[in-house]
Amino acid sequence: MRSILEFFRIGGATGAQLNGDQVFYIEGALAAVVAGLAVLVLHAMGRHGWATLFCAAAIIALVAWKIAVIR
Repeated sequence: MRSILEFFRIGGATGAQLNGDQVFYIEGALAAVVAGLAVLVLHAMGRHGWATLFCAAAIIALVAWKIAVIR
């Protein structure tokens, strides 16, 4: 939810050009939301081990993504 609101805050909905840092921020937030939803669904289905592994994998992937983009 916050990533969608951030998109509107920085002016993306009004047609303003977004720079690379802003796009990266929005993409990362949306990826985190999707991963969080997947973890929530796995947890609700009773797959607690899978939810934990997916959560750890999502965190590692997001950190690796950030490091790759910064370089």
